[in-house]
Formats: sequence, structure tokens, C-alpha cells
Amino acid sequence: MRIFYLILGLLCIFLAGMGVLLPGLPATPFLLLASFAFARSSKKMHDWLTNNRIFGPILRDFLDRKGIRLHIKIISISLMWGMMLISVFFFIEKDIIKYSAIGGGLIGTFAVLRFKTVKD
Repeated sequence: MRIFYLILGLLCIFLAGMGVLLPGLPATPFLLLASFAFARSSKKMHDWLTNNRIFGPILRDFLDRKGIRLHIKIISISLMWGMMLISVFFFIEKDIIKYSAIGGGLIGTFAVLRFKTVKD
């Protein structure tokens, strides 16, 4: 079972990294799942993740303080909408997919805004 959790954690780290770059793919749920998986498989990987320069502060805020910092919310929503709008206006041709992307952006925005804003 330990190998399963280790592989799951690594896959989630990959997907979280892709979530930073791709519209519609969230990073935070994959980070949380990776943290869960590493906590059950490898203390070394769990410590690496929670102390990571990029993901660590976000993950620690979420796990310890149950919220997201304001600047992370702003960056997250801005990148999500920026990438989604670029996709809608330049790469997606079918209207139903455009509307689905916009709907996903609205849902993602609502989800991010629902979390408590933590102070630095």
C-alpha cells in the first residue's frame, strides 16, 4: 500500500504542476491529495512537499490555517481567467466548449473565494 500512496503522491505533484499552467485544472486539490498520500507513504516526501519553496507555504496555510492568502487568491483567479479567456478567444472554436470553459471559470472562482482569507 505504501508504494501505491507514493505513486499517487508523485502523480498528484505532476498534476498540480500542470494545474499551474493549464486552464481548468486546479492545483490545490492535487497538492492536498499529494500531502495525504505522502503522509502515508514517505515522511521524506511529505516534508519535502510542505517545505517546498513554491507549494509549501500554500499547502501549510491550507492545512494549518484552513485558508488561502489574499495574494494567492488574486494570482489564482487572475491566471485562471487569463488562461481561460485566451483559450476561449483564440483556441476554442465550438460555442458549447467556450461556454463550458467560462462556466468552469465561474465555478473555480467561486470555489477559491469561498475559502477563508488568512493574513500573512
